[in-house]
Amino acid sequence: MSKLFKEITSQHNVVAKHWIALREKKQYRLDHKSVLVQGAKTIRELHKQGCKITSLAITTSRKDPEMKQPGLSVFQDPSLLPAEKYYLADVNVVRRALGTSSKPAKHDVFAEIPIPEKTEQEVFKQDRLLVFDKITDPGNLGTLVRTAKALGWHAGVNASGTCDLYNDKTVRASRGLTVVWPHVAYPNMRIILNHLREQNYTPLVADMLPKDTKSSDLWSPEYNTLEPGKGVWFWNFQNGPFKEVPKRVALILSSEHHGVGELLDKEIKVSLPMYPGVESLNVANAGSIIMSELNRSMF
Repeated sequence: MSKLFKEITSQHNVVAKHWIALREKKQYRLDHKSVLVQGAKTIRELHKQGCKITSLAITTSRKDPEMKQPGLSVFQDPSLLPAEKYYLADVNVVRRALGTSSKPAKHDVFAEIPIPEKTEQEVFKQDRLLVFDKITDPGNLGTLVRTAKALGWHAGVNASGTCDLYNDKTVRASRGLTVVWPHVAYPNMRIILNHLREQNYTPLVADMLPKDTKSSDLWSPEYNTLEPGKGVWFWNFQNGPFKEVPKRVALILSSEHHGVGELLDKEIKVSLPMYPGVESLNVANAGSIIMSELNRSMF
């Protein structure tokens, strides 16, 4: 066994306790400015983006002690994923540290990675922002960040009541991108709206299209006639319809459970016209489609 790797076989080990606390306690993560990331490929991508690796661990099993991939490559050449410390962790310890839903495999790899500093300046220099309003499902949140990154929406804002972007399920759903995706958080939506206006953003609230909305009250950058499944449509204008999609937009996405808050009643709404028989779309699906449609309209 390489002397570089230290064995951890008990959940009561101080390092194991630290890993468990990082997953289970939001404040602990924030205090230590660290998060656990699973998977050699994800860790490698984060390292390429400049993330340091505090510690790296390979899952082992007493029943199957022979090292296999993907852990074998790192075990034989730790420089592939340079870390400050290296561990071999029993699979039962890893299940406790990463959570049972992570389904850690034998010889899997995970790492503790410092959370990079994010600033308002970094966020508000972007022309397209996502704003998360009380989205509590970590899977939806992680999927939105992953899609946002892929579509060029490079930053976001979290309202109070939204799931922690460093929650283990959010990190996993985003393939680790929530660790590096620039975002800031504020206590409430009123503060967020004030910041958006100060930074010359037009807030766009994703919402269901009311059945009684008149065609004259709607505007689409691509279509003249409202038809199910075609384009995005803007409505709820306070000063007349758009003539073009604004250059700086903040797309506000709310949870299906909580819906759109009253504070957003007077903001411009954006909707996807749907065929009858569909009550609503999952927020991750709706948000992803709207981002893509806005991209087509803005470029």
